[in-house]
Amino acid sequence: MIYLLSLILALLPAYLIRLKLFGLPTTFLELLIVVFLFGTVVSRLIGSKKLMNQLASIKRLGKINYAIGLFVLAGIISTIISPEKLPALGQLKAFIIEPVLVFYAAVLIIDSKEKLATVLRWLFLSAGLISLFGIIQYFTYIHLPLRFWGTGDEVERITSVFDYPNALALYLAPLIGFYFTLWLKRYDLGLKKWLPTGLIIMGLGLLLTFSRGAWFAVALVALVLLARKYGLKKVLPAVVIAGLILFFIPAINQRIRLGLADPSSSAHLDLIRLSWQKIMQNPILGNGLGGFAILNQGVSYPHNIFFNFWLEMGLLGLISFGAVCVFVFKQYKIHPNALTLASGVFITVVILHGLVDVPYFKNDLSVLFWFMVAAAHI
Repeated sequence: MIYLLSLILALLPAYLIRLKLFGLPTTFLELLIVVFLFGTVVSRLIGSKKLMNQLASIKRLGKINYAIGLFVLAGIISTIISPEKLPALGQLKAFIIEPVLVFYAAVLIIDSKEKLATVLRWLFLSAGLISLFGIIQYFTYIHLPLRFWGTGDEVERITSVFDYPNALALYLAPLIGFYFTLWLKRYDLGLKKWLPTGLIIMGLGLLLTFSRGAWFAVALVALVLLARKYGLKKVLPAVVIAGLILFFIPAINQRIRLGLADPSSSAHLDLIRLSWQKIMQNPILGNGLGGFAILNQGVSYPHNIFFNFWLEMGLLGLISFGAVCVFVFKQYKIHPNALTLASGVFITVVILHGLVDVPYFKNDLSVLFWFMVAAAHI
């Protein structure tokens, strides 16, 4: 089952492969998850003694179980009140139920450091290859949609295997934070020199997405981690020099100078204003899953993580999601090691990037989020 979980994390972009099974829409990623969950049940939960052992393992997770239960409940309520029940059911399944079940399955089957390292290696290899393809794409335009070739004030932005640049940035940014922390703490993944090489490739991939929110989140977290290890006085000069070098690269300079004046940033600000208006109309229950897109002419989500959860899953969804994040941070206080710190860094990057983007409500991001919550509790 470890290799099947590894395959799921390595093929997270497989949600883009859409198909129908018995007339019902699904994705290749979802089929892998269903097979994995079924296999976990068969291998771990059959037999009264095994069942009791697994239930005991889940119980030992502690109060996070209550937060997860409230999170799922919020998703169910949001599905019931959604103006479009069928799309909401699809989101409940793909963004809440399945990722939460992956969390519990991962906690049950990863019972050693070696198994966890195996899963993390597969995920790292996949992120590196996706980034490498993006870098090649920058020079060859292979699979790069025409609208991202760079016209007028816009710069060329890579998408790699995804549909748009921010999808790649949302995937890469927290992973860079996670693996950078493991490298800094010399956590043994069995990758030796490949870890820094892969991080450089992933960093270049993230750079070429030209996602300023992702840049900010990763840069801030990296600065804090380096300052914590080496001291701010030693780190700051190198950071300033690196920042100046990057700033004088024409494409980066152009992207930064656009600031809040470009259409994308203006649209984000308009979405945030609109989101606050919608929240005030129904501050307890929100709009329901998918309700924001339906009520706002197809605009999928407000580009802010707090407004995302408040509008899609109501106040209960926002609070329970926040509680899950807090429990991840608490794991570092209880078990101060490289893995719990890296998991906390992952969540921190998600939140920071989530101030200006959509860091959870996608098939790959929701599964990745709950796997990292599991990694903090293994």
